[in-house]
Amino acid sequence: MTKILIVDTKAGNLFSLRAAIERLDLAVEIKDKPPADKYGAIVIPGQGRFGTVLSNLRKNNWVPFLEEARQKRIPMLGICVGMQIFFEASDEDPDAAGFGWFKGKAERLDFPKKPMVGWADLETINSARNWPKEPVYFVNSFAVKNSDKSIATTIYGERFCAAIQQGSFTGVQFHPEKSAQCGSEIIRQSLTITGELA
Repeated sequence: MTKILIVDTKAGNLFSLRAAIERLDLAVEIKDKPPADKYGAIVIPGQGRFGTVLSNLRKNNWVPFLEEARQKRIPMLGICVGMQIFFEASDEDPDAAGFGWFKGKAERLDFPKKPMVGWADLETINSARNWPKEPVYFVNSFAVKNSDKSIATTIYGERFCAAIQQGSFTGVQFHPEKSAQCGSEIIRQSLTITGELA
């Protein structure tokens, strides 16, 4: 059975994410340091501050592991801040440099209420994904406004990037593990994609 690796960023509760993946009949392991074992896919969870998550990843030597996984086209799913860290920066922690895989930064947006908490619809763009057309669950104060890798947007006060995809990497600003059956299908597709680096 293919094993899914959840990266423990030391920044949040991972049990709901683990349970969501296990409901797909996939084996899951949570590691706080890069393992020697091989995994079929990797998930970077979505809780915590931008700078804190990056600091913990660098301190535990995850950066070369994730870079190598990207080059090997291992499916990766980054959730919320677990997507934002692969951009260049964030207004949440301006002194912290992101991975820089994607151009742009996470910004504090003009949400009607802060943080944004609740369900919102996705508008998919330029995507071959067959995601269910149902609302998904957001919990965030920061988001990337625009990305040339965007495959979905949403509107809450203003439009922002809700999902990106490049090669075998998928990033989502929402929380699929809290988005019912729709979220389960998004997780399944994200962890089983085989893509080329673009």
